[in-house]
Amino acid sequence: MNTDLLLIKPDFHDIAIMPPIGLGYLSSILRKKGVSVAIHDNTLLGFDDKRLEALIRELRPRIIGLYAATPMIKRAEAIVQLAKRIDPEILVVLGGPHPTCTVEETLVYADAVVMGEGEETFPPMVERFLGGSRDFSGIAGCAFKEMGGQVKINPARDIIRDLDLLPFPDFEHMPISTYLSQGNTFGITQRTARSLPIMASRGCPSNCTFCQRFLGKKFRIRSAQNVVEELTHWKDKYQVDEFNFLDDNFTLVKKNVLDVCDQIHRKGLHIKFRFPNGVREDYLDEEILEALKSVGCYHLDFGIESGSQKVLDLMKKGKKLEDIVAKVHLCKKAGFKVSSSFLFGTPGETLEDMKQTIRFAISLPLDSACFSLVMPFPGTEVRKEAEAKGYLAHSDYEDYTMSLENMRPPLQTPDWSGKDILFMIRKANRDFFLRPKQIMTLLPSMLNPVNIKRYAVSFLKTLK
Repeated sequence: MNTDLLLIKPDFHDIAIMPPIGLGYLSSILRKKGVSVAIHDNTLLGFDDKRLEALIRELRPRIIGLYAATPMIKRAEAIVQLAKRIDPEILVVLGGPHPTCTVEETLVYADAVVMGEGEETFPPMVERFLGGSRDFSGIAGCAFKEMGGQVKINPARDIIRDLDLLPFPDFEHMPISTYLSQGNTFGITQRTARSLPIMASRGCPSNCTFCQRFLGKKFRIRSAQNVVEELTHWKDKYQVDEFNFLDDNFTLVKKNVLDVCDQIHRKGLHIKFRFPNGVREDYLDEEILEALKSVGCYHLDFGIESGSQKVLDLMKKGKKLEDIVAKVHLCKKAGFKVSSSFLFGTPGETLEDMKQTIRFAISLPLDSACFSLVMPFPGTEVRKEAEAKGYLAHSDYEDYTMSLENMRPPLQTPDWSGKDILFMIRKANRDFFLRPKQIMTLLPSMLNPVNIKRYAVSFLKTLK
């Protein structure tokens, strides 16, 4: 079998297993141009190198495109090397947050990099290569190695301003039945594995020091009609009635939120949905909450991050603790499940600040919480500070993970060591989750067959 393009998501210990939307968008666009595309999600399928080699030999792709966030970049590099051993002429292109922030480093082993959004950059690269050229000069938003090995970085491409112009992601050529039966879980509050992801907006205008801002700072949102058309399409096609909105800032513009809710009402669409990736609680009010609740939203996740105002300011979160408390109580009063992430390890934070965060988390009526580390990902402000001050302990990116089982703290400061941080995370988990009230709150979710293997066992390990 000869395939023009093989898109791969490398395997790593992901916090969620669901169809890769980004690769899905690329596949939809390229298929419309007559390109033959295969998609392989190794986070779901878990092929070892022998099976990956067999897959590549079977498909015989002319191009391999790899998505890579920072924790999966080492695995992505290994797949590049595997592909090149099979056929040195295969064009290997990397995209995603990590390659975008480490272009020259990535081009040591890859042939080309897509910087930022790929839907308008990658297709002309594919067409040019299939037409016989490896010279990507003039294609904004990419970098590549010229014939002599020199790195050429083209000008950045402008953001995609009209997201309605994008087709729906190509779920049809992914193993959706496997996702719906084995994967698709994103947090313990999720009700069923029969769910699909969706993104209604892109971009984040916030200035958090730990964020790579891969999709840019400019906020853009799809029309309400376009979003509801996609929800309806997947519900009808796969009999799915639960969705995970992966937006960072869905509630940023009130009118957009109300328009989406109104369109769901008008369509008579009966679904459940949640925001496991986080929403800014400071943009919520009673009208928004009532509208979301009325059309099936049941869970809101917040990025509170710290219970210390000093640390929130160091993170440049632009939030006040008293406002956070008020909004969490408002959401609980409206009947939502509410969870939040908390991050330890911002430079300037002390162990006492971390203890304050634990006390703050316990004081809130949260249904669940995630305690983890600030990760100094390339391209972030916190990494630049860590490198300047000598706080960076290592750059073994495969250990930059949310999983406490595999975590090796990448930062250490005069205020705390990596060992201190791990102790504080375990303390936070014990103090928060081992309260009788919290156990009773989470027990139904923990015993849900969807969660019992993926979360219950993992959670118990974090308490050790």
